[in-house]
Amino acid sequence: MAAPVRLETERLVLRQPEKADAAAVLEILEQEFVRKYNCLGAPLTIEKVEGILNGQPGQLVLTRKEDGAVIGHVRVGMDDLRYKVEAVSLGFYLGEAYARKGYMTEALGQVIKYIFYETSAEVISARAFVENAASIALLTKLGFAREGALRRALLDSYGQVHDDLMFSLLREEYLTAYPPRLGDTVTIKMDRPIGTEHPKHPGLIYPVNYGYVPGLIAPDGEEQDAYVLGVDVPLTEFTGRLIAIIHRFDDVEEKWVLAPEGMTFTKEEIREAVHFQEQYYHTEIRM
Repeated sequence: MAAPVRLETERLVLRQPEKADAAAVLEILEQEFVRKYNCLGAPLTIEKVEGILNGQPGQLVLTRKEDGAVIGHVRVGMDDLRYKVEAVSLGFYLGEAYARKGYMTEALGQVIKYIFYETSAEVISARAFVENAASIALLTKLGFAREGALRRALLDSYGQVHDDLMFSLLREEYLTAYPPRLGDTVTIKMDRPIGTEHPKHPGLIYPVNYGYVPGLIAPDGEEQDAYVLGVDVPLTEFTGRLIAIIHRFDDVEEKWVLAPEGMTFTKEEIREAVHFQEQYYHTEIRM
């Protein structure tokens, strides 16, 4: 999975690397604080760091909004230990001067939100040396579960062998704890694209795309349903803005309404678009 182009938090900007970032990243990677918990091998050069930052997918540099300083790095990569599952892995480090200030909690929180809201990834994994108490505490704080230990996993640049602890966070765990809100960007999968006939009501044809949020369980015990407005062709997957919630007073579930980024609809336009199905319920559109 490719990393996002740019993410922002209260204090940070996470962006794709530029050539000028290599010197600052190299300075961080040369710190004993970082090297002791990363298998960096032989001494790095500016050319090698440039190759990592700009030649490998999924790289993000962390910069402070207040001064633009490069303070760390996050890698969003594929999880090679899982098979035929949409899984990604995270790697991360901060310069020592910026540690213990909540920066990485802030950064990874936004990266995780992006992955589970805006992609269809099912699981995020991460690993940490058994000696790396700070990273273990960070992953635990972010909701990751410890899966186990990979014994004699890595040989570091000092000739020491380390056991690696393995962590994971499942999509449904995250979405249950942090469900999307109005205005958030959400990815859904379509089980009833435009032109589909309702499975239980013959003759009821869907004039809009209709799908579900994978891993987010609604009060009816099924995954959260959503309409897609503003797209007039059948879809299999869609990422867009949650613009409205249709509350059903006489049902246990709500329906979500998504639209392409930057596209708006009035309550009346939404009500007209979903009337084919919502006419059978007492509803209120909340925006």
